[in-house]
Amino acid sequence: MSVAVLASHNVSSAHAGVAAAEWDFALQRMGGHFLQSTLWQRVQTALGHDVIWARDEQWMWAGAIRAGRFPRYVYLPHGPTASTTDAMTTALGRSVEAARERSLDFVRAEPAGDPALPALIAAGANPGRAIQPRWTWILDLTPDEAELRRGLSAGHRGAINAAPRRGLSFRRSNDPEDIEVFLALQERTAAAGRFRGQAHAYHRAVARTLMPENAAELYIAEADGAPVAAALCFDFAGTRYYAHAVSDPETGRKLQAAVPLVWQMLLDAREMGAKRFDFWGISPGDPKASGGARHPWDGFSQFKRAFGGVAVERAGTWDLGVRSLRYGLYRTAVRVRR
Repeated sequence: MSVAVLASHNVSSAHAGVAAAEWDFALQRMGGHFLQSTLWQRVQTALGHDVIWARDEQWMWAGAIRAGRFPRYVYLPHGPTASTTDAMTTALGRSVEAARERSLDFVRAEPAGDPALPALIAAGANPGRAIQPRWTWILDLTPDEAELRRGLSAGHRGAINAAPRRGLSFRRSNDPEDIEVFLALQERTAAAGRFRGQAHAYHRAVARTLMPENAAELYIAEADGAPVAAALCFDFAGTRYYAHAVSDPETGRKLQAAVPLVWQMLLDAREMGAKRFDFWGISPGDPKASGGARHPWDGFSQFKRAFGGVAVERAGTWDLGVRSLRYGLYRTAVRVRR
């Protein structure tokens, strides 16, 4: 985009509402995350949040305002995106300015890439309550299927090979109404005392916003005509993101349906031209080198690692204070709750 066009956007201050479609092209050029896209901005709007954004040639960020009585802040998921440390420093500064103009207490940021940490330190940011996981697991989808299969653990290969004789079948859907299948499975999981997941309203907003745009797909594993597992993925800029998953606590686990379901998801992504499969979040470090210490995410992290791939560490979640007194009170309250 030319400097003249950028100037017409008045990049010196943040704008309200979903950015124009050209935003996503710039985001892709900078290697930005799906959660900074206009598609995700639309999801936030559907959830009732006000969206603000700002950009220049070398940086960009978008965020949703969390506007309860206390605290009030803007959250930039996997943002800002910037090409240099200086650009990241400018982007963080502009986010603070935008928050101050709106009487917000702080900015919660998750800046991406190598420029992130030096800029955060220079800005006096504080490590915040983690929102998006700091560590993720990335699988390169460019090798052929045979090589991808060799990267699987023996257990995962066995579950994939056994899927047909276990009566498992798989289908994919772009119909937002099919999110009800996912929600029914999530209810069974919660009733069994396991992970409750996101609220129904969140999943419905995601499905109704993204699935008609082919930006999200729901994969469903069935046995004897009944759903036993489901997973929702996002697609953006050559990456398929493994966003949400659920399995029937009895039948799904017994049939090991989740493994061949994910295998189908990543094979389809490769067929569509995706270059990476982002498993979204894992426990930090190598569980074998932890000296026996357990992390709450070790179980599903091992499930993800067993597909092959590499761990990627990001900058994490950071807060930049805006209204000093209110932000100080918030930090004190967080410490007390811990």
